[in-house]
Amino acid sequence: MRKAWRRALARTVLAWGGGAAIVAAATAAETGAADAAAHEPAAAPAAISAYGAAAPVQPAAAGTPALVSVVRGQGQSAPVNSTLPVAPMVKVMDNLGIGVPGVQVQFRVVNGGGSITGIYARTNAQGIARVGSWTLGPVAGRQRLSASTPGLPEAVVAANALAQGPRLMAPEASDHQMAPVGAVLPRVPAVFVLDAAGRPVAGVPVTFAPGQGGRVARLSVVSDANGRAAPGAWTLGPGQGLQTLSVSASGYAGLDLVATALPAGAPTLVREVVLRGVYEVWDMAFAPGGVMLYTERGRGLWALLPGGERRLLFKPADFVTATNSGMLGVALDPDFAANRRVFVFMASNAAGVPDNRVVRVRVKPDWSGVEARKDIVTGIAFQNRKGLEGEHSGGALAFVGTDLIISSGDLREGTVPQDVRSLGGKVLRVDREGRPAAAARAPVGGDERIWVTGVRNPQGLAVQPGTQRPYLIEHGPGDNDEVTPLRAGNGGWDPRPRPLGGATARCPDGQALSYCGYAGSNMTDTALYPAALPPAWRSGLPARGTGGGSFVSGAAWKDWDGALVIGQLSGRRLLVLQLDAGGNAVRAATPLLQDVETRLRNVAQGPDGALYISTSSDNNRSDRRTQVWRLVPR
Repeated sequence: MRKAWRRALARTVLAWGGGAAIVAAATAAETGAADAAAHEPAAAPAAISAYGAAAPVQPAAAGTPALVSVVRGQGQSAPVNSTLPVAPMVKVMDNLGIGVPGVQVQFRVVNGGGSITGIYARTNAQGIARVGSWTLGPVAGRQRLSASTPGLPEAVVAANALAQGPRLMAPEASDHQMAPVGAVLPRVPAVFVLDAAGRPVAGVPVTFAPGQGGRVARLSVVSDANGRAAPGAWTLGPGQGLQTLSVSASGYAGLDLVATALPAGAPTLVREVVLRGVYEVWDMAFAPGGVMLYTERGRGLWALLPGGERRLLFKPADFVTATNSGMLGVALDPDFAANRRVFVFMASNAAGVPDNRVVRVRVKPDWSGVEARKDIVTGIAFQNRKGLEGEHSGGALAFVGTDLIISSGDLREGTVPQDVRSLGGKVLRVDREGRPAAAARAPVGGDERIWVTGVRNPQGLAVQPGTQRPYLIEHGPGDNDEVTPLRAGNGGWDPRPRPLGGATARCPDGQALSYCGYAGSNMTDTALYPAALPPAWRSGLPARGTGGGSFVSGAAWKDWDGALVIGQLSGRRLLVLQLDAGGNAVRAATPLLQDVETRLRNVAQGPDGALYISTSSDNNRSDRRTQVWRLVPR
């Protein structure tokens, strides 16, 4: 089946531009404007306003500065020598993630030859400091700005400078390659010499300068009749992490190609673009015959057919969408080949007031639509509060045998995660009809479909091959995202003020709110819940907006066979988590694709063994075009 699926997807990749073009548009240029927020919890001020006390209470004083983090302006694209539309901002935080006011921050151009105004700034009451403006320099490609304060690691803001006039341009396939340290990259790097009108120029000497101890076959090459110059094989240097190949030619704007040197024993990886112009792909699943099902949060359930045709399968009249809600998780019935059943997690107004629900449909044999709809779980909590509509819905689905696992979010409501009568802030376990599964083991007095209580905004579920153990992938508050191996129990998330029910209850940072999810609550509160499920991995400070994930398996993945790969939004990278023998801890974590500087929402391994990755718009905008990539181990 994998061979047939690989052939079918190869046709799809070609149909949607997976091959190298002479002058491919840079991926970063397609990601749109800068973030309006650092990651998913960025709307925290709205929560404070909505849940604030009648009389304002001053928050507890911040502690010693511990971290400088970018909160606005990352990953912008603009022409060389132009001013970026969004001035970058950083936040200085203490160890609890609380902003520290009055700290002097220095901004400095790292590379690219640009200029800034407002070199020095002091953090405001929320710990935020902003550069006045950043004008990019004359060097096309990546340019960087650092923000630093004494004694702390600097934060780096990256931008993409788009070339104008005579320039060098790299095809997409030449950039962002990945291979183990000391290995030869799978594709020969190349650039095209272009005049101001974008026409190829022959006979131009082009110089290549590898960094970090790497080497290329030829350091100088003359462009051919097509304007192409290639230095032969690029061998990476001995150190892990990002490595560069600087390319220059007299009279032309130069550029840097970037590659990632992976640990020894990791696979060599090739990235291809499978889909362009999609809208916030939230989840993906794979059917026989080379068909990929995917959900667009604001546009319904789709099928990508062999050859590249996209078909809308399911967007019913009762479908609604807002922020973290809409058409989210998708899972195929374990017996899909026989019954063609598909399950989706979606928001609906069929009951008059919006709720989240799990809907089962049957896909027509010709992939023209669906039939036989049955809403098997309804009444999953949905945030209807004005200004917060659709927040924190969770929405991941996965099968363990014939049991369907469903994650739901806390809605940014303090009482929801530990309320055993609510289906919000939980992991549910049901059969294919929506009835409680035998393994659910609901808490005393709780809904019988509940398997795990006390979770926050879990947007990912991944089932470990072999053991069939499900792992929950969870957005954290300011301090921690988590990956947790699941069993019946309590996840330990309780964002209510303390003491519980007390008239003088306060959040950990001192604020009088009913939801402490952005005010110092511990992600897994073992003080209140000593038996809380322990996570196998935490992001640490700050949270990275972790979305979905997938286990990868197969000999082609080498030492990463059996690893869990997760996508991060504000982190703008994949993270490969290699678990210990028991699956309860992470023994190694390797970042991927951080040099692409794109928000990555979800990942799923296809039947061809490759990893499929959906990119995300800023702030989950359903009207912004995004992509689906394919990462192939060689």
